[in-house]
Amino acid sequence: MIYHRQTIYSLQALGFLAIQPTYKFVNVRELAHELKIPRHFLGKVLTDLVKKGLLLSIKGPSGGFRLAVDANSMSINEIMTIFGEQDRFENSCIMGQSRCNDNSPCPLHFLWQEFIERAISKTQVLTLAEYSQNMRNELSNSVSKPTQPGVHS
Repeated sequence: MIYHRQTIYSLQALGFLAIQPTYKFVNVRELAHELKIPRHFLGKVLTDLVKKGLLLSIKGPSGGFRLAVDANSMSINEIMTIFGEQDRFENSCIMGQSRCNDNSPCPLHFLWQEFIERAISKTQVLTLAEYSQNMRNELSNSVSKPTQPGVHS
């Protein structure tokens, strides 16, 4: 896994909230259920997103979370930078070597660097709104469709 689990869960939560109406607050229970993320851990992730200014929250029975940013103008790269993942990603070695750079490369260093540059370039233009549409498609595809009696897939 290239990114920390917290970052992945954060992206999933942000993506899910980006497909909700802008006025709607979604509670942790619903988010955890929809995203299949442990509720306790998701609560910590969401609290961190509020602290980072990406979400708004309201406490209480009708409370929950919603985006605090414009999903159409925030790039995935900006989100990854907020979490410090871009630095980690850019400075990682695909082979896991601690000393891997242009002067002392691992066997896959230059291929990995090319991949990183392309990935960063793509995430700089991919907005949270676009990411959320991909997520919407994924969520709708994961909904199990009822099968007809006697029909097998």
